[in-house]
Amino acid sequence: MANFRYQVIDSNGKMSEGIIEATSIGEASRKLKSDGKYIASLSLDKGKGIMNMEIGSPKLKTKELVMISRQLASLLSAGITVVRSLDMLYQQLETKKAKKCIGEIYESVQSGRNLSEAFAEQRGVLPNIMISMISAGEESGRLDEVMERLAEHFAKDAKVKNKVSSAMVYPKILAGLTAAISIGLLTFLVPKVGTTIAELGGEMPALTKALLAMSHSLVTYWYIYLAVAGLIVYGFKMWRASDKGAETWSMLMLKLPIVGKMTKMNASARFTRTVATLLRSGISVLQAVEITEKSLDNVVLQKKLAQARVEIRKGTSLSRSIRDITEFPPMIYAMVSIGEESGTLDSILEKAADFFEDEADAATAKMVSALEPIMIIIMAIIVGLVVGGIGMPILTMAQWLL
Repeated sequence: MANFRYQVIDSNGKMSEGIIEATSIGEASRKLKSDGKYIASLSLDKGKGIMNMEIGSPKLKTKELVMISRQLASLLSAGITVVRSLDMLYQQLETKKAKKCIGEIYESVQSGRNLSEAFAEQRGVLPNIMISMISAGEESGRLDEVMERLAEHFAKDAKVKNKVSSAMVYPKILAGLTAAISIGLLTFLVPKVGTTIAELGGEMPALTKALLAMSHSLVTYWYIYLAVAGLIVYGFKMWRASDKGAETWSMLMLKLPIVGKMTKMNASARFTRTVATLLRSGISVLQAVEITEKSLDNVVLQKKLAQARVEIRKGTSLSRSIRDITEFPPMIYAMVSIGEESGTLDSILEKAADFFEDEADAATAKMVSALEPIMIIIMAIIVGLVVGGIGMPILTMAQWLL
């Protein structure tokens, strides 16, 4: 059983609110409506306290979108009503954000809105592609098919993201290991060796003195280093969030060797996959490009797609409108042109997406292969400097004793 917070209006127009206990949002809604009251709002009661505060982005994760799309597709194709499907889906979801989103959609549908309107109210939580495709599916009467396409789209999108994340695990481990070893040597080993050398009266080289000074500073003023590191991370995030910073970073990601190719291939795969999915759902080319533009993570490409939309609105074909986007491989323009001429643009773009995803995987693997030796060299240099700074005075003292 769960608690649901509600606001209802009785036949006299008087509003009241409270908490009701029920096994699902559907049961809570039926209990309240059995008294002849109109439900103004109904949502899961999270209680009070800092542990129930929502932290981070309100948007649902890709794996949650996959589950919502797939479950709704299965339930709707089985002939279950939209309201009942939403109620059953709500009971299966586990995360608070997903339950809250579907609960609000359920209540909107119960209040008389159609499904597309209810999903549109969650625009800050759900992606534009999902809202637009559900609207198209509802109009065409093929909502279950559209939900299945959405599930496939989100599943492939999650697969690409997971491959990039998995590939970056080893470089991240090496970077963390390098930082941990450096800090450990400077805070524990270097001070003890420095004290021993000073007690024995050994002469310290410039490198050893520099290491001891750095060690003393790190041990004594660690909180300042921590604060500076936090400010640098915060400042970088704020800079990336600004218009100028986002554009500069996006351009850098496109221009860097190896990283640039990976960025371009991932963007090409997302562009072709998203446009193909939208066109198959009956959405116009203009609207498909607009939705795809917002789904890209690169500001430079977003601006160029916005210019392409202007050309399409004037009557230009998709192949001609995107020809100025030099960041896309020439293959895209050729395949889009062939698809427009043959009337099979959606299927050709789907095949192109598969190709670009394979290219993105290869570019990601190449980037990781290049990062690994770089990280190992950096680790070797840092450890070598520390060992050299410690070993030099010890060797000098050993020769003096001999």
